[in-house]
Amino acid sequence: MNAERGEHMLWTITGGIGSGKSVFAEELARTVGHEGIRLSCSPFPGNENRTDSLACSSRNDASFLWAESDADDMLANKLNSINLESNIFRADRRVLLLDSLSGWLRGLYYRIDDRQPEAEDRIEAAWEQALKAIFSFEGKLIVVTEEAFGGLSVSARELSYARRLSKANRRLTEESKVFYRMTSGMATEVKGYRINQAKGVPNE
Repeated sequence: MNAERGEHMLWTITGGIGSGKSVFAEELARTVGHEGIRLSCSPFPGNENRTDSLACSSRNDASFLWAESDADDMLANKLNSINLESNIFRADRRVLLLDSLSGWLRGLYYRIDDRQPEAEDRIEAAWEQALKAIFSFEGKLIVVTEEAFGGLSVSARELSYARRLSKANRRLTEESKVFYRMTSGMATEVKGYRINQAKGVPNE
């Protein structure tokens, strides 16, 4: 880690659609930082409210200032740029909120249609770049994500989305300082046993 930047501190918030993840994430950001950058995207592609540059948010008050930008196809570059341009004082004061990783992945599938050449390889490359930027971010980072789920009848593309998101969520849980699950507006701090994937036994 570069000594001129901050310590890696990651919080994850998960739950179903409409469970209150975004509101709780903003409250958490105000608790752990003094200013924030929100990288946001619509939970469902096609409903984006885009902003081309960082702008003051209506959420601002005297004690906490927000800047906002889209979590678009340049997400990895934005995370890396913020990371590289932050000095240790700024990194300690500021919290970055990604809302949400699951929405961004859904949008990635929307932007790269399965009829396009090498669609799956392109999705994988972009997804890995985004995850690398998240897990190498030096500073305070809050990631909002959904629980992956599927029904009785799902397409290969939906299964691909669910598998990618589930794998990323497991890694987020492992590396997070704190992991929260939202249910109907109530946040639960999740602690407990983790299954040892190799041996199939619980670890503390």
